Amino acid sequence: MEKDDLWIVEHFSELVNKYAWKYVAVVNEKLVAVGKSGKEVEDKAREVEPDKIPSVLRVPREEEMVCLI
Repeated sequence: MEKDDLWIVEHFSELVNKYAWKYVAVVNEKLVAVGKSGKEVEDKAREVEPDKIPSVLRVPREEEMVCLI
């Protein structure tokens, strides 16, 4: 697993609490973009770190987490 993906796993609860139903992008173990679409956050992340491929995730709502268990 990549470092950015591990960062997402480690901070998943915080992401759900703050950014439910939004897209987030992580680069170099930092949250670099939040938005309403995956394309939007990927574009923002590439502006911040043009040489890196961001990890992009749609953050689920807490209610959706029940289905994942």
